[in-house]
Amino acid sequence: MSSSYESYNTVTIYRVELNPPCLCHDQPVSKLREAWKPNNPACRFYNCAKLMISNDSCNFFHWLDPALPKHYKDTLWNMKLRINDLMVRNGQVVELQKKVEKHKLLRKAEKELVEARIQELLIEIQSLKKMLKKVVLIAMVCFLFVVMYFKLV
Repeated sequence: MSSSYESYNTVTIYRVELNPPCLCHDQPVSKLREAWKPNNPACRFYNCAKLMISNDSCNFFHWLDPALPKHYKDTLWNMKLRINDLMVRNGQVVELQKKVEKHKLLRKAEKELVEARIQELLIEIQSLKKMLKKVVLIAMVCFLFVVMYFKLV
């Protein structure tokens, strides 16, 4: 086990270089993990790699980081809670953005349908105008025939 520290102002930084082995069935298998509990926020530790996946572990446990003062623990834990809250809020914003995009797409589709219907109606109006012109022409021809008939009689 080797460790060193350097002092900057009044903060001591520990560097611990070790990978302590656990002895599960004569195989050194330990895993570096990070605790996120109110008492030990962001504290790294080694434990038996089998601990999380089976009951057949040696219960090996070793802290890598030194204990933090309560103020630092509280600060880290509060930051973690804020980050979690922001992630939840970010998820809500993403969901709202998806809903807005979906609404925009629906409005765009509605707009396209309305525009297509307007085009259909304009074509129908043009057709009706042509038909009306024909009807007026036929009515005028009929009127002329009637006038000519009465002149002859």
